[in-house]
Amino acid sequence: MDSMPTEFTSRLCECASIGIVVTGSDFRIRMMNDSAAMLLGVDRTSSMGRPVDELMPEHRREMSRRLLVRAKAQLRSVELRVLYPRNGVNRHLTITVDPIPANEEGIDGICLWVRDQTRRMELERRLARIDKLASLGQMAGGLAHHLNNVLGGIVTAVDHGLGCSDLASAKRALRLISDGMTNAVSLTRKLMEFSSPELPDQNLVDFTEAVIGFVEQSRERLRKADRTVELEIRRAPILAVHQFKIHQVLDSLLANSEQALGEKGGRITIELEADDRDVRLYFLDSGPGIPRELSEQVFEPFFTTRGALGGGSEGNLGLGLTLARRLVAEMGGTLRYCPERAHDGACFQIAFPIRRIDEAGSASDMDRRS
Repeated sequence: MDSMPTEFTSRLCECASIGIVVTGSDFRIRMMNDSAAMLLGVDRTSSMGRPVDELMPEHRREMSRRLLVRAKAQLRSVELRVLYPRNGVNRHLTITVDPIPANEEGIDGICLWVRDQTRRMELERRLARIDKLASLGQMAGGLAHHLNNVLGGIVTAVDHGLGCSDLASAKRALRLISDGMTNAVSLTRKLMEFSSPELPDQNLVDFTEAVIGFVEQSRERLRKADRTVELEIRRAPILAVHQFKIHQVLDSLLANSEQALGEKGGRITIELEADDRDVRLYFLDSGPGIPRELSEQVFEPFFTTRGALGGGSEGNLGLGLTLARRLVAEMGGTLRYCPERAHDGACFQIAFPIRRIDEAGSASDMDRRS
């Protein structure tokens, strides 16, 4: 990094419409073109020598520092989406961080490529809203049917209660009314969650750290219910995800597994791995599994085999997996049922695309078990 770039390379960087920032191995800025300074809203001259994470919004700096350290250690590139408020307008910037490998070992520095994705993000949001409206239209018929059943049960219980002459019968009628109202509220709440606007990506976390934290938070509660949870991490690539959304997805998958295990307890296993293209999370349980003929229906709104809407006695409304799939899609990933991976129960796969530098820059496997 001590040698100056050639004249041609220098002119190429200056003329590029994409923002370019180059640092040394200490993450301090050595070069920045005009496009980067304009997109980031900083003064080019005064930025020289500053830590590169100071270019990030203050609430994203800690996360950025962790990703830079891991990118340096693993020689992996990472892509960040950052919301920059400028002149009263939020601009969506995509920052790709590429480590620059040294001739021997380690890195000579890193290069940040900065692109303005505001227009693209707005188009994606418009398409997502159109898709969501189409999904809500498909759900309307099912919602009306299930609400009609719930309200019909409440009306029947009210009629029964009005005709009761003893306190015990009146209490039973009130319990039925209470259960019906609870189901109605749960149904509308789930629908509101499904139709709620997309949350801004202002609180991103590393995917691996989010999964580890989720398991640690859930372990004690599961143990009391005679359920064990195992986490196997075969690789820990760098991947920034929306904290609230990924926790809601994991909560939905956990609730699905807990309902499948029932009262007898059992085992839940979460596996995290990656290859050249994707980072994948497998969520497995030791329950009865899902019949193959139903595996394509598990993500449909209101589909359930265990809740009250599916003929069971539990409170599942059949919207958890529908919401989970939408949230994963909003984060750029996919959620699918994965019967080929399941051994004696159900298995769901979350997959996110990742970027790698080259074969020489591959990260060594980081086998861990907690």
